[in-house]
Amino acid sequence: MATVKETMNQLMKDGGEGGGDSCPSATQDITINLKNRAKAISDANYGPENPDLPNTAFWKKKADEWTVSIEDAKTSRCGNCAAFNQDDSMLDCIEKGIGGEGDAEEFIEKGDLGYCEIFDFKCAASRTCDAWVTESDEGDDYEAGDNSAMEGEDMHDEPMLVIKIGGRNGNKS
Repeated sequence: MATVKETMNQLMKDGGEGGGDSCPSATQDITINLKNRAKAISDANYGPENPDLPNTAFWKKKADEWTVSIEDAKTSRCGNCAAFNQDDSMLDCIEKGIGGEGDAEEFIEKGDLGYCEIFDFKCAASRTCDAWVTESDEGDDYEAGDNSAMEGEDMHDEPMLVIKIGGRNGNKS
């Protein structure tokens, strides 16, 4: 069974249409990228605006929402989100989209850019949002409900993807 990341990568390679190489439109059109990023900011609190600053209020709000410590909240970044794509083919798309706007490789490196597969925009690894997800690991205590698998699919004992909302098992850390 393919993982979520493998499926997303294949869709990106196929252009979502089942054939041909293409790049997501948000990597090529700054207007689409900014529109999608604005949606991530308004709907999922993408931020902080400047990750180089302490951003105490931002991280306290995240910690309270996720019922974890501020230190733990700060570990859930776009760069380690399962939906953050920094595959070579995606970075090539981002570089192609930046084009003549300057040194694309430098922009990508300094911003530690990747592509958010949830909100479809160029994303900085040092930020986060409320939709942060991680691939399941052995330590996750997860119980699948009746509707946890698509019809005809076998979920085995654990999901392939776990969306972390709140603390582990709802407990404060």
